[in-house]
Amino acid sequence: MIHPTRRVTPAPSGEHLEDPFGRRLDYLRLSVTDRCNLRCRYCMPATGVAKVGHDDVLRIEEMLELCSILVDLGVRKIRLTGGEPLVRRGVLDLLRGLDELPTPPTLAVTTNGVLIEDKLDALLATGVDRVNLSLDSLRPETFARITRRDDFDRVRRGLDLLLASPLNLKINVVVLPGTNDHEFGDFVDLVRDHDVTVRFIEPMPFDGDGGREATSMDGDTIVDRLRTHVDLRPLGRGPRDVAETWESDALRGRLGVIRAHTRAFCADCNRLRLDARGRLRTCLYGTPSADLGAILRSGGHPDTVRGAIAEAITRRHADGYVAEATRCRTTTNESMSSIGG
Repeated sequence: MIHPTRRVTPAPSGEHLEDPFGRRLDYLRLSVTDRCNLRCRYCMPATGVAKVGHDDVLRIEEMLELCSILVDLGVRKIRLTGGEPLVRRGVLDLLRGLDELPTPPTLAVTTNGVLIEDKLDALLATGVDRVNLSLDSLRPETFARITRRDDFDRVRRGLDLLLASPLNLKINVVVLPGTNDHEFGDFVDLVRDHDVTVRFIEPMPFDGDGGREATSMDGDTIVDRLRTHVDLRPLGRGPRDVAETWESDALRGRLGVIRAHTRAFCADCNRLRLDARGRLRTCLYGTPSADLGAILRSGGHPDTVRGAIAEAITRRHADGYVAEATRCRTTTNESMSSIGG
């Protein structure tokens, strides 16, 4: 059991984080590691990306302390990401610590599924109730081509365990034309048989190798391709939801599209991101806005961290296009494994 090392000054009742455009920020995506056990082509080169030094990565206790401050400021949902979060030693302790906060947030994990069959029972005991499985193929040969690894059988067993578990499960599929777009029907069949949401994602240029533009397929084309397999009724996009969702009488579950490249969800985005070094991002497409880890390690009081968060949010941009335009044009885009998807 772990607890924050210093007491956070209680926030006034009802305090919350709001950016200059009136968007309430109550969702944190915390990257607990930049390490990953796959090498997905759209995320990183075959040799991987330069790893953050061990001493530069926040300790689990430090992550819990920063999360405690953010929860005190109104964050109500925390999703652990990576890299692959389940490779991080102590990640289950972190989840248990978050669940024991005075106002415990909703807890979620995004995983590639390689370690699910080993970790699921322990994960179920931590307070997590939502899992997003990143799975770009249901065929072993295509899975190996995308991930550069032969772990399909382990991931498939993990998927079956998740489908049988009480967890709220969503499957995220990055659509790569010419690579996995022949599998729309396979995923429709999965949703036909299981009460699960499969969301198809437009790829983004965050490969950690210079930001090469992936050959993309936009959301409208994805929907048109899905309609060749099943009749769909639009459910729209819920408040602060990144996915547009469809249902059908022929499906037990639902299908969705995340327009990650065309950025249709910026207007009501409620997300903050914290990487494994403790750098805060107020937008996925921009640069870090505050180094909370450095403040914490320099002995800064929690109220100093609180002030840095508030100041960073005052500089949040209107949308991802504006945030991206502020980046230095010569800067190499970071891998999504470093940012935390």
